[in-house]
Amino acid sequence: MEVRSAATRFVGRTRELERLDETLSAAVAGRGSTVLITGEAGIGKTRLVSELAARARSTGATVLVGRCIDLLGTALPYLPVAEALRPLGDAPGALRDVPRRPPATESEEGSQLRLFEEVLTALERAAAEAPVVLVLDDLHWADSSTLDLIAFLEHAVAETRIVVVGTYRSDEQRPHHKLRADAELIELGPLARDELETFLETAAGEHLPADLTSAIHARSEGNPFFAQELLAAAARGDAQLPHVVRDALLRRVARLDPTARTVLRTAAAAGHDVTYGLIAAATALETGRLLDALRAAVDEEILIADQAASSFRFRHALLAEAVYATLLPGEREDVHARLAKALAADPALAGTRSAAAELAHHWTVAGRWPEALEASVAAARDAEAVSGLAEALRHLEHALDLWERVPDAPALAGVLLDAVLARAAELSDLTGNAPRAAQLARRAIEAIGDADATPAGLLHERLGSYLLVQGQREAGLAAFFRAVDLVPREPPSPERVRVLGALGHALTFDKRFGESFEVCEEAIAVAEAIGDERQVLRARAVAGWDLSYLGRADEAVERILDARRRIEACGTARELTHAYLLLCDVLIVTGRMSDAARAGLEGIAVARRLGLERSHGIGLAVKAATGLVETGDWERAEEVLATATRLGGTFWPHRVEMLRAELELARGELERARRHLDAAAAGATRPFAAAPYARLVAELALWEGRVDDAVRAVDDGIRLASPDEQPRLYALALRAQAERAQLAADRRDRRAVAAARSRAAKLLDEAREAAATAAAISPEALAWSRVAEAEQSRMDGSSAATWHATAAAFDELDRPYVSAYCRWREAEAHVDAGATRATAAVPARAAHQVARGLRARLLQGRLELLAQRARLYLVEPSESVRAEALSLLASELGITAREAEVLELVARGYTNREIGESLYVSAKTASVHVTNILRKLGVSSRREAAAVAQRVAETF
Repeated sequence: MEVRSAATRFVGRTRELERLDETLSAAVAGRGSTVLITGEAGIGKTRLVSELAARARSTGATVLVGRCIDLLGTALPYLPVAEALRPLGDAPGALRDVPRRPPATESEEGSQLRLFEEVLTALERAAAEAPVVLVLDDLHWADSSTLDLIAFLEHAVAETRIVVVGTYRSDEQRPHHKLRADAELIELGPLARDELETFLETAAGEHLPADLTSAIHARSEGNPFFAQELLAAAARGDAQLPHVVRDALLRRVARLDPTARTVLRTAAAAGHDVTYGLIAAATALETGRLLDALRAAVDEEILIADQAASSFRFRHALLAEAVYATLLPGEREDVHARLAKALAADPALAGTRSAAAELAHHWTVAGRWPEALEASVAAARDAEAVSGLAEALRHLEHALDLWERVPDAPALAGVLLDAVLARAAELSDLTGNAPRAAQLARRAIEAIGDADATPAGLLHERLGSYLLVQGQREAGLAAFFRAVDLVPREPPSPERVRVLGALGHALTFDKRFGESFEVCEEAIAVAEAIGDERQVLRARAVAGWDLSYLGRADEAVERILDARRRIEACGTARELTHAYLLLCDVLIVTGRMSDAARAGLEGIAVARRLGLERSHGIGLAVKAATGLVETGDWERAEEVLATATRLGGTFWPHRVEMLRAELELARGELERARRHLDAAAAGATRPFAAAPYARLVAELALWEGRVDDAVRAVDDGIRLASPDEQPRLYALALRAQAERAQLAADRRDRRAVAAARSRAAKLLDEAREAAATAAAISPEALAWSRVAEAEQSRMDGSSAATWHATAAAFDELDRPYVSAYCRWREAEAHVDAGATRATAAVPARAAHQVARGLRARLLQGRLELLAQRARLYLVEPSESVRAEALSLLASELGITAREAEVLELVARGYTNREIGESLYVSAKTASVHVTNILRKLGVSSRREAAAVAQRVAETF
């Protein structure tokens, strides 16, 4: 990755630019003003005024730019103003020779006021030709005379076509108060996360991993200069703070005395927010000296004081990082040890943070492994207590790293190694890293062995879950069967219930729904026998899911909702989000897409609240997006999928990519769809993914005209599909054969046409059989069977009636895109059959309206090509507009209202028969009207009459 300047594309600052545009517009109207733009170093002040300057030049304004220079301001007064005015050629004499001459004296050039008036006159003279934008950059380095001149201009440009724009750093101690009397102040804050992400990808020239942009956003805190330097360092493989950033940050630190710098190093080691008490205890400075040091750091805007919390934080996270990097070897360990001792003596000194977490960090850096291990285990418990799953995992992983270094670690930690490994595995899975979870679970199994059968069985059950998430179906099933073998059947136990429920769930991934239901029912029976509701919650939900595939849809929904209510009362976070997943899946399978979308969005919110957004939250995003895509809410679907992509994780990333591909296919963005399909290919062999993936590959091939590729893909999909998936795939297979037959007919290849017809006839029989089987599971099955029938009819002269009925079926299912596709084919069938344009236009307009609303570019384009070929009007004027136009035609041309209606249709190219059908009169009557119109207009042909009507319409 090569990091280049991001300056070629302006990112963010929408409101600020709008305000500056308004200022420029006001100046054009003779209302000048002064605007001061402030913010920390690197925040984008210069970039913003550069964008303003470019926009101003594009409107014809004169842009004058001057820049202040560090360390030279006091010796060279008016330097930025002189630089800015130089292009005018008639700048005041006192400014022409800057910086070649010393400051002007009052006796040499007149009073300062006279100079100010001369500057104003020069600007006004330029403004007489075009509006003037005077940009003075980096005013924190400006001399006092320049600041006085700007203060003068603030008042003087109010009724001119002049805009004065100045920038200065908010973190520099300079007397800018004199500039703010009449100036408008724009304070630039950090870029929002999505803006910074766009900025970084512009600089990199490629899509960046979500974890990299997240890390840079956290470190830079939205500062674009810092972010770009961090990106460049990452591209070099350098995790250290870049020198250019460090030097810029430490410039003001160097102005402090040694005591203040020592206090800052302690604060940097302590972390982002550090209490006064902790700094005092760790530095052991006399109170007066400590307060003087802290006050100096606050005055230099290095530290920010929080009076309410009695704490301090660095103005910028990178500033703390830069200061921390100045600690010497040995000094760093000593500072952390002193901080740890202070916290161990008084945990309240940690403020709002976990004392255990702070201790774990400080003892580790100090090299005190036993204390660090004990604190890490305690910190993990603290983090879990507040649903900080990722933080808890980090602490447990750290404890595992320390385990071998600490003698008698179990006694010190208060827990056995296998328990730490098992909990770390669970947290890894919950935070979206199933491969790591499987590794840790295997280590836990090794640590405990099979001698203690029940605990070992439970570990195998968890291992199976982690493997299934990764798509390792056979290994996962083997782990579940091993779990059931290990946990004794007698006596009945909660553990037995748990492993049976897990096996039942695993069997669904192999589409063995009947077996799964039997196993889940066994688990429910054992749970009821021992009176333990807690362990059977998952089995209850999975049994409901099985019922949807066994043709008992209503019962399935009821049982899952019942299971969810029970889980809400006494279940775990994982079980609750899993119940949402199963509910969504049942709703999707049974065709209730709107309900599935609502349940998925609700589930995402629950997953976010419970800390499972990167695991089950991703799955719920897929379910919600599926419903949203099918029901035509594509923008919301895109938002959901974009968030899932940004979160990352190992839970269903291929399904996210597949949904994004489906969305882009529907939009007609074929290259983007291909990229998403390529990204999803690795996971396309997983359960429930293979058939949908093959369908998408086939659809892409059909839109691109690669019919043979489409046929191969859809044949593979049918072979891999579950019963509820097959009807849609058969419909696509018939579409592919219809396209193949059409291409063969165009080539006059009768043998290929016959082969396509033969294959289509066989496919149609299979499609009918599949639909009959799937109808008990999904109400969509019969609708897709109708699509298959309609696609097959294209080979013999497409049946408009069949397509019309099919579109109506998908209307009832609330599938606007599929319905629009069917209406396109209906209009095409009407045109090919020689129906009137009025008849063909009805479905074409309906389809076009939906395609435009969805922004389905490819389908819209196909409809417009059909309309061009058949001379169809896709957009019908509103009744009021049409009535007004007809009235105008009648009055302007001296014809009757009925003749105006006829003339309008003549202008559209309608024949007499089509005019008669549209106006419910005979073709003979229409012919009489046309004859009368030609006579009244004094023209001899229908084309001339249409031209007259067009000229009148243009005046309207």
